[in-house]
Parts: sequence; C-alpha cells; structure tokens
Amino acid sequence: MMNNLFYVLLVFFMVSCSDNGEAKNESTAGNQESDETYSIENLKWIEGIWLDSTTFSFRTPKVSFMEKWKCYPDSISGKGISIKENDTTITSALCIREVNGKIKYIARPAGEAMIPFSLIFMNDNEAIFENPVNDFPQKIRYLKTSKDSLQVIISGLRPEGERAVTFKMKSVSF
Repeated sequence: MMNNLFYVLLVFFMVSCSDNGEAKNESTAGNQESDETYSIENLKWIEGIWLDSTTFSFRTPKVSFMEKWKCYPDSISGKGISIKENDTTITSALCIREVNGKIKYIARPAGEAMIPFSLIFMNDNEAIFENPVNDFPQKIRYLKTSKDSLQVIISGLRPEGERAVTFKMKSVSF
C-alpha cells in the first residue's frame, strides 16, 4: 500500500501541461506580466541528474527519487526514477518541448497516458507549469536554489484542501 502511495506521488511529481497560458516573464514589482515569452533555451539549467534523498528517507527501507534530464536542440528529455534499497524503477518518461508555440512539460507515467502542463512563468532560476484540470498536482514548480541544488514543488487542491510537497534535489554525477 505504501509502495503504491510513493508511486502515485512520484507519478504526480512528474506530471505536466494544458493548452492555456503562455510563458511570460513576471515582474516582481506588483506581479504584473510583461510581453516577453521564453524559449526552451531558457530551461537548459534543468539538465543533469537530480537526486532527492530527503523526502521519504525516513522510510524503511529508504525510498529516494531521481530525475535525469538531457537537453536536445528542440526539447529537454527526462526520466523519473524511484530508488528503494538496490531496486531502481523508471516510473515516468518526461519531456519539455514547444507545442503549438507554447512550452509544455509532459509526463508519461509507466503504462498511462501523457499528462501535459503549460509553462505559465519562467525566469533564470525558476519555471512554473500548470494544468488546472489535473487532479493533483495542478502546479509543478522548479526552483534552482544554487549551482547544484533545486527544489521541485508540486501543489494543488486535494479533497482535504490545499496541498504542497517539496522535493529538495541535489545534483549528482556517476
């Protein structure tokens, strides 16, 4: 049962996109939007291997999550991975690409349909994707906090109310 919960959380962690909203640079003064749109080039900072060892490390056996991202000229391709003891499972195929002139974050959980999220905000260290019709999460926020650290915050409404889960990721290399 708990394994299913972890799988569901990871699946939703990797989820993305809808067709409403364009990526725009948001002014910090007054939360006003500018007309500047971004390209996939502005998200190259997500490339790498990111390991979350804090979120479910209290579990026995320990469960960790990892994302692997690789940049290509027209997209950024990724994988969501669950690590439990010595067992590694790819749980989601991930992709960030331009679709019909808008940047989308698309997740395909193992054995399920693709789930798209639209980029609604981006700056040099942050990207927010939204899919208001998804059950949970409705928002996925990537925030680069340092050269080798980023946070992934999934949030939205659940039957019991507003919910947010933060994954604190560290860059790793093999």
